[in-house]
Amino acid sequence: MPLTDNKLYDLLDAIELVLPSETAMEGDKIGLQVECNSYITGVLFTLELTEEVLEECLKLNFNTIVSFHPLIYKPLPEISLADRVGKLTSHLIKNSINFISVHTTFDSHIMGTSRIFADLLMLETIGFLSPDKNSSNKNSGMGVICESKIPISELDLLNKVRNVCKAPIRFASNKNKSTVSKIAIVGGSGTSFLGDVIDKKCDAFITADITYHTFHSIKNKILLIDAGHYEMEHFVPAGIANLLNNYLVEHNINHAISKCITNPISYF
Repeated sequence: MPLTDNKLYDLLDAIELVLPSETAMEGDKIGLQVECNSYITGVLFTLELTEEVLEECLKLNFNTIVSFHPLIYKPLPEISLADRVGKLTSHLIKNSINFISVHTTFDSHIMGTSRIFADLLMLETIGFLSPDKNSSNKNSGMGVICESKIPISELDLLNKVRNVCKAPIRFASNKNKSTVSKIAIVGGSGTSFLGDVIDKKCDAFITADITYHTFHSIKNKILLIDAGHYEMEHFVPAGIANLLNNYLVEHNINHAISKCITNPISYF
């Protein structure tokens, strides 16, 4: 059946074609989370929903938000204005705005979160860190493994990461090895993949939200870099929009990438 211009469920079908729901991590909250309109006036792409993003959407006269991070992770026992998620959900409904999340379906895409970060570091990606064995889509997986044809020093890699993220980074050095050539990357919270990194004999691992005790456990085994959650992912909305660009242009759907800085963390 041909797609009908500017219909919400046609957009959802287009998203499913590019980012199949079967490639999401188990338990992730993806897809349509708030439905208010069947007709789309415009699509705003964002990393996550904040009040500022909502205001931006309204100023653009758009009524659909496609977000990387989900808004609703757990069932809401009530929609309360005293609760952040309840308040934002209420405002979406009040202003008749659809909300869609793509989260780990984009993470696992061959041109997804970790690949974008690897490209920004100008590293050559050679494969997924953890290929998706449960999906029929063989071009999906979590994280990437990169190689530097010429081994680089820890300091050079740290400088590369710092220049891309433009924020302080944390790291634990590997004093047993002065250079790195095989580098694993997982955008966002990726310490659950540390076992894969070790098994694949990577020299360095770049991810975010690394705990103090994890740094202790891995010190002098590999170079472990915490580049920051927002800092690794704020490139993602443009990547999602790029994957859907042909559909949006073909169907003459207005769209934009949010200009809001949604990072809740400040540095002193």
